[in-house]
Amino acid sequence: MLYQTLPLRLSLLAIIASVCSVTIAATPEIILQAGGVIKENSDGAIVDIDLSDRPLNDQLIEALVALPKLSVLRLRRTSISDEQLGQLSSLKLRMIDLRNTNITDTGLTHLAQIQSLVDIQLEKSKITDVGVQKLADLDLKSFNANYCTSISNRSLAVLAAMPSLEQVQLDYTKINDEGMAVLAATSRLKRLRIRGVDVTGDGLIHIAQLKGLSRLNLRDTSLDDAGLTVIAALPALDWLDISECRLATPDGLAQLGKAFTLTYLDLWETKTNDTVLAAFNELTNLKFLNLKATSTTDESLPTIMKMVQLSELNVAGTQLTDKSFLAFGKLPLLKKLNVANTDIGFDTIDMLLESRDDLEVIEFEN
Repeated sequence: MLYQTLPLRLSLLAIIASVCSVTIAATPEIILQAGGVIKENSDGAIVDIDLSDRPLNDQLIEALVALPKLSVLRLRRTSISDEQLGQLSSLKLRMIDLRNTNITDTGLTHLAQIQSLVDIQLEKSKITDVGVQKLADLDLKSFNANYCTSISNRSLAVLAAMPSLEQVQLDYTKINDEGMAVLAATSRLKRLRIRGVDVTGDGLIHIAQLKGLSRLNLRDTSLDDAGLTVIAALPALDWLDISECRLATPDGLAQLGKAFTLTYLDLWETKTNDTVLAAFNELTNLKFLNLKATSTTDESLPTIMKMVQLSELNVAGTQLTDKSFLAFGKLPLLKKLNVANTDIGFDTIDMLLESRDDLEVIEFEN
């Protein structure tokens, strides 16, 4: 009897294996038909899928679940639900992009089960501190909850306790000076973006010892002169955006002249003036400088001309004249010059374009 049933069992196994093979083989086709973008590793396994802005359905979710090697999944601006996210919890994802979705704290319960995750993007989702607490057992490197306006110091504390944390983005959340204290222990932190929060020098003092912090975005915050003192002393700072920080005085801004490591500096709509720029004589590593809507005049020309590494310069809405604009055309690496809302003459624009065919001159802005 055993020998009679054995061929039948083998046949059933063969059929099951055949069905599974067909399902796996059909998966790429299902994803591609939905407009998804697929990336494979050297062995031909699908490891990265981008379905951003694409309509989702149950068939697509099932297709994703059938990909054991999938490590990166981008679902930005999709209809992904908490329930569907639960179906993906068996995957060994390292990164998931859920920006601009309706994922809630319930969805974070499912993400917490994916212990392989190191990067979670939740900008403009529906999460709160309660959901972030559920992620406490993960060891994330990067976390983004920009514009999740219910997020507060409680979530920052959860993130700061993760030993591998390198990047945090919490724009327009409720974090403040008191909450910033936990960042003193984030020794691996490299990038911090906290636009639009109520953080001053009292909070920024806690990042003073972060030797690896290289990128800092404080746009539209309560940054003051005490905070600028801290920033100017950060030893690895390469990229800084303090645009729309209107509390900082010219004396405070001038301290940035000591931040010799900077290659990117955005000062749009700050109290930057010629006195401030005079303190920037040694910022010769700058590749990007934004002086839009500042009180900059031709007096600052000698300082700016020392910045020979500049590839992009924005002087829109300043008081500079044709004298300076023509001089900027001599900056050897300059590729983009924004002169919108200035008194630049048409002849000056023509001369710049004729002398530099590799230079883009922006005359108008929306």
